[in-house]
Amino acid sequence: MAGIQNDAGVSVIIGTLLLILITVTAAAGLALMVSQMQKDEMNRQSHLTAVKSEKIEIQNIHLNNDRVAWNQTPFNITENQSWNNWSSITLTLSNLNIEDVKVIGIAINDRYARNYSTVTDTPNPVRIPYNFSNADYLALSGSKSQKIQINFTDDFPSPQYIQTDNQVRIRVMTSLYNNFEKIIKPPNPVFTTKIETEDLGSVQRKVLVLDGSASTADTMVTDWNWTIENATFTTPNPGNWSDTANIGKNYFQGKTARVELPSSGPFRVRLTVTDDVGISRISNPVDIPADQNYVPPANFQPSFNSSINTTVVEIRDINGNFVNNSVVQYILDSSTNGNLSLSLYLGKTVNGTNSTSVICRSGTLGGSGIVKVLYGNFQPVTVMVSNISNSPCS
Repeated sequence: MAGIQNDAGVSVIIGTLLLILITVTAAAGLALMVSQMQKDEMNRQSHLTAVKSEKIEIQNIHLNNDRVAWNQTPFNITENQSWNNWSSITLTLSNLNIEDVKVIGIAINDRYARNYSTVTDTPNPVRIPYNFSNADYLALSGSKSQKIQINFTDDFPSPQYIQTDNQVRIRVMTSLYNNFEKIIKPPNPVFTTKIETEDLGSVQRKVLVLDGSASTADTMVTDWNWTIENATFTTPNPGNWSDTANIGKNYFQGKTARVELPSSGPFRVRLTVTDDVGISRISNPVDIPADQNYVPPANFQPSFNSSINTTVVEIRDINGNFVNNSVVQYILDSSTNGNLSLSLYLGKTVNGTNSTSVICRSGTLGGSGIVKVLYGNFQPVTVMVSNISNSPCS
């Protein structure tokens, strides 16, 4: 008699084994998933650490304005047009971390360059071209620096026009998508004006004193250049600033300047300051009112021309130029025969001269005398005059 099979027991055993298998499989899968998650987290933390530790510093920035480059095809910007645009920028990228860095982009004023060149200065200058567009990236070794030059004329998809008095923003992107930037702001020209008086003995002269030491820059101001516009000879009258053809210009350099103005004015002063990067900015103009004492008369010479019986006065300024519209007074101080007089007692210089004739009363014999000439603050000058005749004056 065959034994009775216990199918229920077998089923329980199989079910238990299957449950154990499922549990083990699930546990293994969970362990694998946890391991992958831990690995991903480690990679993420490692990436974050690399991102945080990556550090590039932008140094030694220099901007260049090559007018020859802009004057060539296809730009053809000539001298009669505005070409105050930077043509290139040279800078140094320094890797401040010990790990290597890959530079995948450099932007100037938010436009990424297509090309650039690395520059080696020693022993001889060498330029090696790179192309960001072709993934030709710069590998910057740990704790190393590299000089780079970018041309605004042809290293961008289209020319980059940045005027020489505009802000320049540099952005460097790495393969970890870190961005490092530096903003170069134009300097700020600030100056004061003052009029001082010099005692030159016979005359006093007013001079213009300029001081640009209050000008500022992100780094330092390296050049102060002054432009003084002269509207003395504009038409129809002095001070017509729209008459550009007759406005003269003088230039001076230095943080401060003491200027002996060449004429009476008026004048306008502008200061251009340049920083050590090369960026310049021009100030607004400051008006200097006209004053005859910028070029005071320094040579007052009366004389007598006996051939025409005339007292002549010549007035020149401190620069030797004739002084016009100066009032001259004549006084007949003495007359030997009491018969002399003057044709003019008050006059103005024209082309630097004025004159008065010595005349005698009709029907009398000529004689001699003294004419006193007065002008401004000068000491009066006496001139011996004569109107001698053997016949009666007519």
